[in-house]
Amino acid sequence: MLKKVKTYSNFIKLLFIKLLYIIIIPIIIYDIVLITQSIIKPNITPSIFGIKTFTIISSSMEPTFKINDVIFTKQIDVNKLQEGDIISFVQEKDIITHRIEKIDKKQNETVFITKGDANSTTDINKVKSSQIEGKYIFKISKIGKILAILRNKVVFIVIIIILIICYIIEKNKILKKIERKEKREKYEAKKDRTR
Repeated sequence: MLKKVKTYSNFIKLLFIKLLYIIIIPIIIYDIVLITQSIIKPNITPSIFGIKTFTIISSSMEPTFKINDVIFTKQIDVNKLQEGDIISFVQEKDIITHRIEKIDKKQNETVFITKGDANSTTDINKVKSSQIEGKYIFKISKIGKILAILRNKVVFIVIIIILIICYIIEKNKILKKIERKEKREKYEAKKDRTR
């Protein structure tokens, strides 16, 4: 019974460590890439392969998006946008994500009339092509708070330290197992020679 509990406990520890590596390491790498881009080009929203992420902070697009949903947008040729598409765009240094209600094609420029799904009227300002960050492709619900915590510098450093400690512990366990196996093999070989 005790052996089963120990085995189960080891399985839980191993599972937890694997989850840390599978979930948190990609997020950390993603954050490092985005932070690096924002330092190199501070006036451009960072992206990976043209994909940008934004956390929803208002209820203007409910029920499509709720507060703390994280949405992914892809840079797209603005001429391919259609009415009904959801876009993220810059407006007075804020990123807004709304649906295209109407596309107004003028001689020199195309402008987009947008509206939040929960709003009763269209947005006051028309969106120019140059303001568009990307077209919505998919979302992950309710992980905005988790990402905000992970992007906190102190938490970020603590997680890296925990991952390093976990790695060292696991490596030491493997080395000890190899050492025990080698000792056992030497002992068995010595035993065979004395017979």
